[in-house]
Amino acid sequence: MKSKIVFVWDFDGVIALTPHEEAWRQASLKYGIQGFDSSFYASYVSGRPRLEGAKNILEKLAPDLLARRGEEILKEFADYKTKIYLDMVSRGEYRVNWKVVEFIQSSRKEGFLQILASASKNVLYIATREKIGENRLSDLFDFDVSGKGASKLEVFKAAFSEALRITSGRISCVVFFDDAPAGVHAAKEAGGKAVGCFDPQLREYGADIVIEDFSYWSPRDLVVRLGCEY
Repeated sequence: MKSKIVFVWDFDGVIALTPHEEAWRQASLKYGIQGFDSSFYASYVSGRPRLEGAKNILEKLAPDLLARRGEEILKEFADYKTKIYLDMVSRGEYRVNWKVVEFIQSSRKEGFLQILASASKNVLYIATREKIGENRLSDLFDFDVSGKGASKLEVFKAAFSEALRITSGRISCVVFFDDAPAGVHAAKEAGGKAVGCFDPQLREYGADIVIEDFSYWSPRDLVVRLGCEY
């Protein structure tokens, strides 16, 4: 059996532009939390599981509230954000990045294994709704480990373990795609190649390559540039 190249995908902000940031903003306003903005979201919330994101918001922006109510407010706050998010998604307030979808389709034709590895366990809410012809968006992936970890690193390590299981250990290269600094750090710590998506500043966080527009890349060109055995 030939060694496999594995592509591991974040979902929110990469495959689909989803309203997580806006949901956190609305939840913060509801609880009287000041200081939540796009910069804070990118640094402390984006790409992280919801409880980790909620904890970062409360610890850094509302420590008195967290000290007063403890673990109770952590789950309550995170659950309230999830309700807002799912309501927004049900109204269609998201956008699929079809250039990325086409890239994934091309990489499947090359025989590359595809694993979905979002920090959010709610990823299938969109991935099973969106259709590509007669198939669902979720059908592009050989396995899904989304939400299976308390941190992005744990989720990415779960993806790595699943890839090893599926291929019986025959892996030549694992490439992680993420749009957040936390995801880039996790990819490198998990032992893979890190492709930063859309934001050139991700190079500063250790991304091996940043792709600003997937329509200019082929999967084959990417793995060659990354130095993967192909």
